[in-house]
Amino acid sequence: MAERGRPKKNKANLVDTPDLFEKNEEYNLTEMQAAFVWHYTEGACGQTEAARKAGYEFPASAASKFLNGRDHPNIVKAIRVKQDELAEKYAITPQKTGTMLWKVAETAFENNQFNAAVSAIKELNQLAGLSINRSQNININATLDGMGKDDIKQRLAKLLGADSDDYDPKDR
Repeated sequence: MAERGRPKKNKANLVDTPDLFEKNEEYNLTEMQAAFVWHYTEGACGQTEAARKAGYEFPASAASKFLNGRDHPNIVKAIRVKQDELAEKYAITPQKTGTMLWKVAETAFENNQFNAAVSAIKELNQLAGLSINRSQNININATLDGMGKDDIKQRLAKLLGADSDDYDPKDR
């Protein structure tokens, strides 16, 4: 008999799970407890699912005991240390951002993707402070219908604080 409903999609793993977990002598954790810490911090799942993946028979109860801080304080310490390590590893810093943008620019240029390379270089310049995006909104209450070219140029020069002689002859 055929199964009913839509076939289930295979979910892609977000991370590569280690095949074996070893005892953690530093925090005095068993293999299963070390597996729980890994799944909880790096395995992209919640506490009950982490305990289930670590092999506990009653995962909700085990996870609750592991995280309450009284029954297994070493597990909580191991989790905090691992979370701090991950926060430092994946923290966004100007150095990491610059390195990543440089790699993007190089790879894009090598693959003849010049728009992406230019965009990455532009972002690098902004990160380094070499270029600044400035925009200015000016509310002008004037009717252009009654103004000639010279009047418009003088009005713009006055608003922008520039001499009308600064304009290029092509602008006339």
